Amino acid sequence: MNAQEKHQYWSSLIEQQKQSDKSITQFCAEQNISYQTFYTWAKKLRTQPEPQRLQPILVTDVSVENVNVVTLVLANGLRAQLPIHLSASQIQHWVAALQ
Repeated sequence: MNAQEKHQYWSSLIEQQKQSDKSITQFCAEQNISYQTFYTWAKKLRTQPEPQRLQPILVTDVSVENVNVVTLVLANGLRAQLPIHLSASQIQHWVAALQ
């Protein structure tokens, strides 16, 4: 089982336990899994940073009036006009804030 499959497997088990009316101890015993391993994965999944998501960005033609801005159109429909002099990290910050 690769890392992604393990992640999905344990996420599914932890969600099943949450949806059940059983204690973690009882759930683990019925599933024949280690109580300690369950808690290790629960903690690991709780503290994992959110995975980065790629969002397609359309850059439209710049009109003559707006030569100092870049217009971004995000997949969720939001439009943003940002100053053309922003660094890549500043643009990433704005894109993340708009999502």
